[in-house]
Parts: sequence; structure tokens; C-alpha cells
Amino acid sequence: MFLFKRSMTATLLLVLSWGVIAGDLKIECASDDLKSCDQAAQILKDSAMKIEQFDSTPHWNSVKRLTGVAKAIVIFPEGGQAGFLFGFQWGNGILMMRDKHQWSQPVFIRFNSVMFGLLAGAQFSGGIGVILSDDALEQLVAASILVGGTADTTIGKGISGKVVGGPSGISTMMVSENRGLYFGGSIDAFQLRLDQKMNQAVYGDVFDPQQTLMQFDENHGVAANLRRRLEGIGFRAIYH
Repeated sequence: MFLFKRSMTATLLLVLSWGVIAGDLKIECASDDLKSCDQAAQILKDSAMKIEQFDSTPHWNSVKRLTGVAKAIVIFPEGGQAGFLFGFQWGNGILMMRDKHQWSQPVFIRFNSVMFGLLAGAQFSGGIGVILSDDALEQLVAASILVGGTADTTIGKGISGKVVGGPSGISTMMVSENRGLYFGGSIDAFQLRLDQKMNQAVYGDVFDPQQTLMQFDENHGVAANLRRRLEGIGFRAIYH
């Protein structure tokens, strides 16, 4: 009975906390592309829920401990993966840059990878990762694309990890939750790119990724409560 009450309390707190964050995720379209604007709004809502899970679930700890030192965080609330020996992975999400304990406005991104290895099956997945190197972040902002070789493997029931290598070592690390039947590990080419349609729908046709990612004032801009939530997570990662 005690465990049941404790579980119900944790669930209620999660729902209430998500409700506070989701309250500021309504966005005003900056273009006539209402479809992309609606997609962006849904990604923000799904990302808010993913962050709440991220802060309360043990298998995210390896990534969570790095939020206080990461250059940026990437959140992919939903994606897919399929293949047999040769496979593909894809999804949409957001990226926010860190400055001390503050986080920038989100930019919308897409990822995909081509995989080769001992793998088989299909699954839906959602993940959170951290960008650890300035080189990787600068490459994404300047060229609108980040490419790296990765190692991808299952690290638990329904959980997998991905490490992206760079010139100076590990540049990106991700952990994802998976639903479906998928087995094995792989070596793959990983691409992370800006989603121009969604960014222009939210920020306008003159969208500038550098300017957007330099907006750290939580009292202005998009997804203020989500950014404050991340600030608390990053602070605890260093001082607790």
C-alpha cells in the first residue's frame, strides 16, 4: 500500500510539473506555414514530457550528470529505427545551448543515421543527448549539419545508447527509450541538421540559428519554463 501511494504521488507530481511547463509552450506562428507551426508546437509539448521523464528515471543518469557541463542538449521525443544488417534511424526534436546554468531558446532539428551491423527489427524511440564539444556545435550552427561516426548498442530492456565521435574524442552522447522489437548493435553515420521549415514557422523567414541560440533570457522567447526546468537539472548535476 505504501509503495502504491508513493507511486501515485510521484505520478501526480510528474503530471502537475509537466502541466506547468506545457503552459508556456503555445507558440505564435511567424509565417503562413501553419502545418510546420503545429508540428513545432507538438514537438515542444512532447519534449517537455520527455524532460520530466528524464529528471525522474534512473537510466537517464549518465546523460543527466553531463547537463551541467554540456555545450548543448538535444531532445528527440519521437523517432524510428528499422533494418536488417543495414538500417535507418530518423526523428525530429529540439536543441538548446547552455551558458553557465541558463539555456537558450530551442531550435528545431532533424536527425537520421545509416547503420550497418548485427541488427534486426523495427522500433519507435525517443531520446535525450548532450553535445560535449564546441567543434560539434559550431559545425551544426555554421553548416546546418553535424556528421559523425557512432557506436549504437542496447544497454538495457528498451534502452539503447549512442556515442558520436569527433576529432577530439566523444562529441555527442545520447540515451533513448525504445518500443518495438529490435536487436543488436551497429556502427553508423549520424547526421544532425536544422529543420528550416519549422524554425522559420516559429521564428520567421529571417531565422538565424546563431541569434536564436544566443537568447538566454528566460523572461523572453520560446519555451521559458522548459528552459528553467533544464537549469535546475544542470545545477543539481554539478552541486548535488
